[in-house]
Formats: sequence, structure tokens, C-alpha cells
Amino acid sequence: MYFNSKGKEENTYDAIVIGSGISGGWAAKELTEKGLKTIVLERGRMVKHGEYPTAMTEPWEFKYRNKSVPTEVLKDYEKQNRTGYTVKEESLHWW
Repeated sequence: MYFNSKGKEENTYDAIVIGSGISGGWAAKELTEKGLKTIVLERGRMVKHGEYPTAMTEPWEFKYRNKSVPTEVLKDYEKQNRTGYTVKEESLHWW
């Protein structure tokens, strides 16, 4: 990739934050408030409320009432389910 001198300056950062979840978002906030030029990299697209499949689904409309999904399903989401509350019917489509 070739940059002119201004392009290189515009594409140089003091900090790179990977992921804009609660921790990444907070880290980016703290870094920018301290004056660091910060970029946040996110792998997914911007998703607005209403643009995902379960946005308007009430808890009682889910097969398992939006509690945890069956054990046989959880086996496929070992890492995501370490907290015990991440993999539910409403969030299964993200994984």
C-alpha cells in the first residue's frame, strides 16, 4: 500500500482497539479521552435494532422461553457458553 505523506499521517494511530463490545467500546473511550488517536476495528456490520431476526420477538414466543437452549445445541457453542448466559434463543443467530 502506498501513501503520500498526508495519507500516512492520516492512517497512523496511537492505539488500535479490536471489537466494539462493552470492553472495547470503553477502552476506546478512555484512550480518546486521554488524547490518543484511536481506531476501533469491528468484524461485523452495523446492526440497528429491528434488523436482526429476533428483534421484535417476545420472550414467551421462543420455544424455550428464551432461557438456555438444549444441551445438545450448547455443545456446538462451547466457547460462547462459558459464561452460562450468552447462548440463548434470542442470540443464537449471532454465532
